[in-house]
Amino acid sequence: DWSIGFNADGILSYVGNAFNGTNGNNSPSVNATDIGTIVWKRFKTDKNADRITADFGVGSSKNGDNSSSSFNLLVGYGKEWRRGATRLQGFYGADALLGMSSNSNKQVNPGNTIEYKSGMSIGIGGQGFMGAEYFVLPKISIGAQYNYSLIIQSSPKSKTTYTDGTPTLEGNANSSFGLSGVGTASMTINLHF
Repeated sequence: DWSIGFNADGILSYVGNAFNGTNGNNSPSVNATDIGTIVWKRFKTDKNADRITADFGVGSSKNGDNSSSSFNLLVGYGKEWRRGATRLQGFYGADALLGMSSNSNKQVNPGNTIEYKSGMSIGIGGQGFMGAEYFVLPKISIGAQYNYSLIIQSSPKSKTTYTDGTPTLEGNANSSFGLSGVGTASMTINLHF
């Protein structure tokens, strides 16, 4: 089997709120700024699968002459093992991760335009995950997953330029190492085919 899973936090929250007796429930939104995490799986056996994870976001905004943009991409490849043979199945495993991100903005003032560029930050690392799926139909399941990731990130020098003669300002290149809960307690909808 193959499987594709979507982050369903917004959808499940909306459905749950539909029964709370109020009229002020907002519908879930999907936009290019962050499409959420998508996980593709290819099952080698009933109990293990290869998986590819992707989280992509791109944004752009403009207000008069001022503008900003952002880009982020996180991809991963990993292995998943499963337990249980009924509608409720537990799973666990690990992914190797590669991420990239950047942002820029432009501010136009009388007599001066300020333009900032962060440069492309790159991160590598891995994550462990565990969770469960419940099959509401033979090929459709809802699930929950808990992740913890370890990421090393390197960022280049940022650059701020001015048109009024002010010297270009360069930020420091830096690197970081951290443990974080990327996608912690995310809810998913999974389609198997």
